[in-house]
Amino acid sequence: MNQNLYLLTREYEKFTDECEGQSVPEFVENFIYGSMDYNEENLPKLTEEMGKQAQGHEPENFKKAFDEMLLYLRDRFVTLDPEKEYWPLHYREGVSAFVAMIDGLIVQYFSGLYSVEDLKERTPLFAAIILNGFVGINENEYETLSTD
Repeated sequence: MNQNLYLLTREYEKFTDECEGQSVPEFVENFIYGSMDYNEENLPKLTEEMGKQAQGHEPENFKKAFDEMLLYLRDRFVTLDPEKEYWPLHYREGVSAFVAMIDGLIVQYFSGLYSVEDLKERTPLFAAIILNGFVGINENEYETLSTD
């Protein structure tokens, strides 16, 4: 793993560890707030790595680093949600969908659709919308869930 990916992974784990919350809703709201800072602080490294991916450089390293981050975040959700109220967040696929939603908000910030103030003002609403997408689904209807 190259130095940028290594640092991004460690910083993501640190950010996840430091993100406060005693429940999934509380953690998700704080995670959204913190994601803005994480992405802004790491923009040069993220841009460099995304550029490499666009050119097809080190795809396996990037995949490995991203998967490591997803599984680290999943472990946090498992700890926060022992009753599996938000069961998709106990699987790679659910965490992947969660991260995609958060990254979508970050892209909207960088595109100028929302300012930091706009995102912060709307974070409780975004958190509620995201979390509502993880309840009311029957876990037993899906055979494609990861087992690691």
